[in-house]
Amino acid sequence: MSASNSATRDIAWPLTLAAATILGTLATACMMPFVGLAVVAAATMRKPAMLVTIVGAWAANQLLGFGLLGYPLEGYALAWGVALGAASVAAGLLARAAFAESVTLPRALAVFAAAFVLDEALLYAFALAVGGTATFTPAIVLRLFANDALWCGVLAGLHVVLTRAAPRWYAAAPRAA
Repeated sequence: MSASNSATRDIAWPLTLAAATILGTLATACMMPFVGLAVVAAATMRKPAMLVTIVGAWAANQLLGFGLLGYPLEGYALAWGVALGAASVAAGLLARAAFAESVTLPRALAVFAAAFVLDEALLYAFALAVGGTATFTPAIVLRLFANDALWCGVLAGLHVVLTRAAPRWYAAAPRAA
């Protein structure tokens, strides 16, 4: 593969993931699929690209939230934004470690569940420290789980379709760290 094809491949999928999740932010306001994005990025990218993609999508989400969707520009909201980013990165790192050997459907399902639990546990611990535990009702957590699971499946399916339909741009990159 030529250097330009490699560079295109290295940027096309992260940009596609970021664009999809930004559109998701606009469509669902505050239900950004951070865990779904993190798990798919961990399964399909090298670690540095995965981290840049997760942080980039998080940053775009925060810019849209504070700039377009009217999130209050106050310390509490900013701190929650940082907590969401940190929990997303942690979920991605857990998923990346779990996918070190292979990515199979049963493993992906288990990894998604574990990443979601880690993400929610970290956010709940943060809420215990700063407030906001009322948002961790079973109904809300289940809704977040369903949203992230749906996005994870859609993004994983999108990856399969794109790697087959446009292999020059979306060919699977080697997964070595």
